[in-house]
Amino acid sequence: MGCKLRKSGTEPFSLLFGCQLATLGLLRQTPSYSLQEAEILAYPELSLWLARVLSVAVLFAASTAIGRGASLLAHRKLLVLNGAALVAGSAITLFFASALPLYLIGQTFIGIAHAWVLVCWAEFLASLATTDRTRCVARSALIAVVLFALVGLAPSPVKAALFMVVACGSVVGLLPFSHPSAAPSSVGSVGAEKTATGETLRGTLSHLPVELFALMASYAMLFRILVFFDFPVHDEALFFGCASLLRIGGMVLLLAYLSRMRFTPSVRQIIMPLLFLTVIGVALLPVSDEPMSSLAVAIVESSWTFFYTIMWLVLFELGSPRKRGPLLAFLSGWTVMNALLLAAAPLAALLKAQVSTGTLSLAALALVIVYMLSVALLMFRRKPGEHETGTSPDAEREPSWKEEQEEFHRAIAGRFGLTRRETDVFELLVQGYSLPAIEERLVLSHSTVKGHARSIYRKFEVEGKQGLIEKAAVLREHSAIGE
Repeated sequence: MGCKLRKSGTEPFSLLFGCQLATLGLLRQTPSYSLQEAEILAYPELSLWLARVLSVAVLFAASTAIGRGASLLAHRKLLVLNGAALVAGSAITLFFASALPLYLIGQTFIGIAHAWVLVCWAEFLASLATTDRTRCVARSALIAVVLFALVGLAPSPVKAALFMVVACGSVVGLLPFSHPSAAPSSVGSVGAEKTATGETLRGTLSHLPVELFALMASYAMLFRILVFFDFPVHDEALFFGCASLLRIGGMVLLLAYLSRMRFTPSVRQIIMPLLFLTVIGVALLPVSDEPMSSLAVAIVESSWTFFYTIMWLVLFELGSPRKRGPLLAFLSGWTVMNALLLAAAPLAALLKAQVSTGTLSLAALALVIVYMLSVALLMFRRKPGEHETGTSPDAEREPSWKEEQEEFHRAIAGRFGLTRRETDVFELLVQGYSLPAIEERLVLSHSTVKGHARSIYRKFEVEGKQGLIEKAAVLREHSAIGE
């Protein structure tokens, strides 16, 4: 059962998760933010990938450890140590990377420490109730893109200092949630949990839908192509302004949507808006017109930001209902996504060579990317996690008992003059849901649900939920007799 964030009094600290999300984007910009940018770009290309390789290794090791019952968030000293390593690695990369050995040390610190902090944030988010988690991610994503824009607006010497502040914030926000009580309490319980969660870890990847991996591969390829091809941006101000407006505006819309609707990983909520934005950007990439080319790169980069945010929302929802199912689902999916990003790098380099020699045109490359995204969309025609039941189409067309019950509840709700929202609350009340459970399921405030419940009891002339259930059962029985 997820804990309620609003009852813990630590919500302001949870919003520092926005600093963690911001570092995911800012780490890509460390060469340009560093005071030794020229020296870093002259280093061997493989050295630039050290942090990414180490990050994937740490994610894999952390997934295995958590699958065996460990808790990284419970180790406060290790969290502080990795936080210090992240800040130290960032400082070395930004201010003291004039020599290759120093740069490699900084990247080693960043690769290990940033992945550790990310896993701790994932462990904290997995402990929240679903609605609290989605709202926390949405609010933090908005904070992250605002921070990203502010760092981009700052003068060059100030960018490095702001990066350090954001990196510190990503660690400080976790300290109130790091406590030894998060660890298993006894040796016996540890052994039992190791077996149970170990089985979950082995089965987590098989439970994640293939469609999701196709989508990850498509966006990994798109992102690597964007990095390797280094598409020219003729108007930096236009590019930065468009990218910032798209990111901030998109996150505001996402936050507004999640404040009214319960998030479910479906095509309508995930793929269509994201794919629409991405396809527009990719289709405009071959255009040589200066404003349009800058706009195209801004759109594609913004779509990658939205994709990252959506993965933070989706992966937790695809986990099994076991205690650590959501956390293992996220870590497994996130590890695969980062591994795909590494695997896509040599392929992107090969495509760049083909374009440079004239074998492959940029327009044809754009069509290839659109095709990959379209395939991902077609494969995503079902909601992730929704498995085939094996029933025949004829059987699926027959009205089920549950559908008949829902129709009956809507019919008597209309007979007693319930509003649409009261009908939603009524259907859950007669199924035995408590008011807090209804709040979470319908994403409504406590006072709103309580007010709807009182109105329903008054219209049905009953004293409470039990009376409502009994009256609905009597009406159902009379309806069956009448038929």
